[in-house]
Amino acid sequence: MKHIFIVNPYAGSMTFANNLRRQLEQIEGFEYFLFNSRYTGNETELTEKVVHFFPDEQLRIYACGGSGTMRNVLQGVGENPHVELAFYPCGMTNDFLKVFKQEDRERFYDIEELISGDTIMVDSILTNHGRAINTFSCGMDAEIMRYIAKQHPVRTVGLQIPYSAYVFEALLRLKKMDLRIRVDGKEMDGCYDELCWGNGCVLGGSLCMPKGFVPNDGRGSYVFVPSRGVPAFIRILINLIRQNSSYIEKHARVGSGKKMTIMRRDRGPIVVNLDGEMITASGEWKVEMRPSSVRFVVPRGVKLS
Repeated sequence: MKHIFIVNPYAGSMTFANNLRRQLEQIEGFEYFLFNSRYTGNETELTEKVVHFFPDEQLRIYACGGSGTMRNVLQGVGENPHVELAFYPCGMTNDFLKVFKQEDRERFYDIEELISGDTIMVDSILTNHGRAINTFSCGMDAEIMRYIAKQHPVRTVGLQIPYSAYVFEALLRLKKMDLRIRVDGKEMDGCYDELCWGNGCVLGGSLCMPKGFVPNDGRGSYVFVPSRGVPAFIRILINLIRQNSSYIEKHARVGSGKKMTIMRRDRGPIVVNLDGEMITASGEWKVEMRPSSVRFVVPRGVKLS
């Protein structure tokens, strides 16, 4: 097996990439390839080149960075049966790892645990405009990420985003979305402030998806928040953070499904957040769960919680 590290040197602290190199150099007899990304999306290009260069080799590819880095590497891997995907986290939230117990989650920060780790099969989210492993969302959450991208168009080493400031800005400019929605063929048309379709259990570091699902059951968990004004939306956010399922089920549309399509009634563009990466596209978005499509690397003995 070949070990390939795709590193986002702009994630986390400015010493992250250098520290990782030193750790790998100290592992006796360990052979590996390491590539630094140079710009947003470069992780996908690097991954595609690696997979093309080793078409018949078993690969373990390490996404070293935050949730966006993980998503971009997944985009390059696709559903290749020869590739195992590892996540070495160094982002602000690293949300997908929250499907694991807290004590197990900490072990992902030890690179040697991942090098000697096992694999489990997990689902992923496939859309007609890209992949994700944690969440697909549009509405206020996507607007927050758009504001961040607008204010910080060039990556900065060690940048820490004042996330709460962008939450307030998005709330002040909250815009309802008039959408046509189908979930497994069921009509759910309406005006919404937020749509989230999750394979993971947390969005944006603190917003918790409904309980009762796991990321290897072939179904996505969703929360659709109807437009009822800013105060009502804030109450929804508070109860998502508090994991108050009874309140969310009463005031939002909650459930699970295998496929979803969404489109604005005017067929205009929808800004979507795929694990921290922003994609804008007009017309119909198609979203589907891809069962057991990712060979995900975990430290030995770690299982889904």
